[in-house]
Amino acid sequence: MKKISSALILCFMLFAVGATAQKQFYFGLAGGGLSSVITNQNNYGLPFEMDYTVTFGGHGNVNAGFDFNKHLGLKLEIGFAKLGQKYEDNYQDTIYTRNIKLNYLQIPLLFKFRTGGEVAQFYVAAGPQFNFLLSASQQYLKNEDTWNDSIPGNWTTPVLIGESTITDRYNSFDVMVRLDFGVDINLTDNLFITAGIATGYGLMDINAEAYRNPFNDPTYEYNPSHNLYGALNVGISYRLPLGGK
Repeated sequence: MKKISSALILCFMLFAVGATAQKQFYFGLAGGGLSSVITNQNNYGLPFEMDYTVTFGGHGNVNAGFDFNKHLGLKLEIGFAKLGQKYEDNYQDTIYTRNIKLNYLQIPLLFKFRTGGEVAQFYVAAGPQFNFLLSASQQYLKNEDTWNDSIPGNWTTPVLIGESTITDRYNSFDVMVRLDFGVDINLTDNLFITAGIATGYGLMDINAEAYRNPFNDPTYEYNPSHNLYGALNVGISYRLPLGGK
């Protein structure tokens, strides 16, 4: 927790330094749809893995930015995203389906580069994103019924494979690399809209340690799971010039 707090404090300090040096401030709202993936599914050591299916979610945020000049700036967002993964497979004449939903508070700090004319400016933005898990749930079905078998392992009480609330099975914090690109379109001197694509890849294993190898089998080959997503992003912002160009 101390490392998390230090990282956030550093981000806000960098943001504050940018505020004192820039020529333009803006704030706005943004959001859109996304498609997410959990790499290397964690099936708790069960003898099969399911096929991935396309998984959709959504995101939204409030944001504020400072432009040092007409090309370079810094942007901070505070938002919410629905990530996760759907699976479906037929294993030994049994149909399994699983739908994992991960809800995150997201705080990215992005360095932004713009280029273009007076009306439209194309941009690329990149930086770290801090994800805080708010909740995790699933629907895990075996032949359309909830799978109520227990996960193998040394548990004090049985842990059901198909339990619906599974927040304890995931780490509460993730750091992602964020990369965005798109276009800002000026509607007036102070108002502009944004349309683009936002992408993120998690650097940390999202699975809680107790669920990585619950039966403590030294021969079990475990692969860490990571969040990955691509999102459509649209927004509107209000600009306040603070100095000369």
